Amino acid sequence: MIFRQAVHRAAGMADNPDKLSNLIGSVTEKLSDMDERKKFFGEFLFKIRTLIRMLRAYVNGTYRHIPWKSLLLIIGGLLYFLMPLDVIPDFIPATGLTDDITVIFLIFRTINTDIEDFYAFESQSRSVEINEKDEFHT
Repeated sequence: MIFRQAVHRAAGMADNPDKLSNLIGSVTEKLSDMDERKKFFGEFLFKIRTLIRMLRAYVNGTYRHIPWKSLLLIIGGLLYFLMPLDVIPDFIPATGLTDDITVIFLIFRTINTDIEDFYAFESQSRSVEINEKDEFHT
């Protein structure tokens, strides 16, 4: 129910680059508080940062191949992550982020093909960037 509300809010944000940029900033800020416990949250941090990169690439126009449903799931998942009072409130020690982690893992599994496509895009972009640097230095 709460996640559905987040996805509903996502629909109102998906075409607003300013709101999406603010969302990315808020999620990044919350993640920086988790960095000190990186060992415990490693896989979760990797997954949520992937979603942030996808959303950032969508916002800045470098990657627009995210289907609408996947975009709404990404935005909804990031909004859910920011909600302090969700299914398991974040302030509860040891278990407060369990639902947030579960939601992000489920989104990752649901849109796995879109994520793989994004990884391919990132890989190709990096190799083009490296080749352009090599050509510049020769």
